[in-house]
Formats: sequence, C-alpha cells, structure tokens
Amino acid sequence: MPCSNRNLLVNGGFSRGLVPWTGSNINRLPNPVYGNDFAVLMGKAGTNERSVLKQTVPGPFEQECSYYLYFRVLNVTPQGSQARLFAAVAYLDRNQEIIRSTPLLILPPQARELKWFPYFTIVPPPPANARNASVIFLLQAGVLFVDYIRLASHSN
Repeated sequence: MPCSNRNLLVNGGFSRGLVPWTGSNINRLPNPVYGNDFAVLMGKAGTNERSVLKQTVPGPFEQECSYYLYFRVLNVTPQGSQARLFAAVAYLDRNQEIIRSTPLLILPPQARELKWFPYFTIVPPPPANARNASVIFLLQAGVLFVDYIRLASHSN
C-alpha cells in the first residue's frame, strides 16, 4: 500500500502562533528573511540557557511507511560561537514511554547573509505498539530560527 505523505504535525509554519507546540526559551517572531511569515527563535545571545521546542501527536501511524522529518534552520548565532541543535522523533507507547527515537545532530553553518538551510532525516517505520510520536528540538548552544517543520509518511 502506498504511503499517504500526510503531515502529522500541526502548525509547523507557526502561522497560527505557537499552539500546539510547547517548550522553553522559545519565541514566535516574524521571519527575518521573508515578509508575512513567522518562525520560532530558539536561544538568546549571551546566555547558556537551553531551548526546547516540541510537539506530540497521536497515532494511528502507517506501519509500512518510514517517516521523514523536514525542517529549516536560520543560524543567527553571534560570530565566534557554534550553534548545536538536536532534532529527534520519538515513538511513544500507551504510557508515554519512549519505544524508539531517531536523533539528528545539526551544526548549522553561519552564512554571511541571512539564509535558511533545509534539513531532513528518515525515521524508521513505527513499532506496532506506538501510540504517539514526539518531535523534539533541543538547542544546546547558539541562537537559531526554526520553521516549516513537517513529519510525513514516505514510501520505503
């Protein structure tokens, strides 16, 4: 059976505010590159405070399909520092315990001009007992905008 390519996440472009995204040390701001668009700023210059952005969605999931996590990042970290972002998809059981997670470490480049960089990772098909999926971004260092987040099934 072909995969639907249906996006499981809600409001991945932040056009309707932050809801249902949650986290800490995050702000929805106008996109600094494109007008009439919004993105989430993670981090704050001059601090070591980590930022978290996450959304959990219920199944059911397409068991025969891999999922692709797509997103883009705009690095606004001050010169001389390196941004360090982890993106992960975790499948959860009925008790909200992690069954499996697929992490991705991103060390985004610093462009001379403001520029978005697209990323994606392939997430294996969900285990049969997966009831929810969480998409989590953890910024350990730096200051970044994140936008256009999508988790969609994809044919293997």
